[in-house]
Amino acid sequence: MALLILDSEALSALARPHQDELRHQRVRSALRTAHIRDHPVRVPSVVLVELYRGRGADEPVDLVLGRGFIQVVTTGARIARIAGHLLSAVGSGSEMAVDALVVATAIRFGGGIILTHDVEDLRNLASDHANVTVAGI
Repeated sequence: MALLILDSEALSALARPHQDELRHQRVRSALRTAHIRDHPVRVPSVVLVELYRGRGADEPVDLVLGRGFIQVVTTGARIARIAGHLLSAVGSGSEMAVDALVVATAIRFGGGIILTHDVEDLRNLASDHANVTVAGI
């Protein structure tokens, strides 16, 4: 069963359709496909740090998550270790920590498809993991 993982840009596109209608439609299409195929959709908890900015910014994200189709997963010690190793492998510092945690989440769950606007960085991080696909929105 393929896992669909949303990064901050994908979740933001879903929560704030007025900012970029094309990205919003691409994410919705991927969610419909996941739903039809009964594939789980996950968002690493660290992604929320990039989106929560206080009153007015939090509500659209919470509304999307409150629908129950997307599950937030905690990025614990195992995922953190994988992410740290990914950063080391590409010679990156903590500036790509959230991206690495998103890729590490896919790896930890046995692979999947990551939706992102930051295709190049995530593909670089996932390059040694054939079971992780990075798809642009």
